[in-house]
Amino acid sequence: MPPRAFAQIEPHVVYDNDSAAVQSWFAQHRAYVDRARAGGIRLLFIGDSLTYGWHVDGSKSWDTAFRPLDAEAFGIGGDETVDVLWRIRHGELDGIQPHVVILSIGTNDLGRARGVAATAGGIAACVRAIRAKLPKTTIIVLGILPRGEGDASTPVRHAIAAVNARIAKLAGAHTRYLDVGGAFLTPTGSVQPALFRLDLLHLSSSGYRVWSATLRPRIVTLLSSSS
Repeated sequence: MPPRAFAQIEPHVVYDNDSAAVQSWFAQHRAYVDRARAGGIRLLFIGDSLTYGWHVDGSKSWDTAFRPLDAEAFGIGGDETVDVLWRIRHGELDGIQPHVVILSIGTNDLGRARGVAATAGGIAACVRAIRAKLPKTTIIVLGILPRGEGDASTPVRHAIAAVNARIAKLAGAHTRYLDVGGAFLTPTGSVQPALFRLDLLHLSSSGYRVWSATLRPRIVTLLSSSS
């Protein structure tokens, strides 16, 4: 059976019984479409709540590391690969030609038990959709960050490793794979609590400082080579 990302034509939020949540999701999407139409985006992050977090806990790191690079972050909390795929197909990349797009998605798919194959397939579908819209843009596919209690032997960490192994194969011409998850781990392989909120999923302000420090040098190199 194919992943929902290939069959479903609506974002999963439309099946939510909370009408306010549905309205909020579509309002956020429309805001990103409007921002894209305004142009002037050289670097684009697109994804779920971890991407949206650049506007919240990560705002100081963002202002220092990425705002000077003409960057924008199009993230919506709770999004799965099917949601980002829908957003890509419905205007969030229209009217812009960023040099680099950072795709960070998949952790919610695993959190809702979509499975390794479906999650990796959804990420691959997002990459293809970005490429169709932006054939000359360099896409950086980020490995799913570690999450939860315990070390690398836990089921969720096994699933993350399995998805990352699959999406690493997406690397090719104008597509890069980057896994910086190691920067968030202790020597024993568990996540560093100080870099996460209490849920050990969302990043703290310290986590965003680490994320920006690991990403920025690579991004600057790509932007310089594409100038």
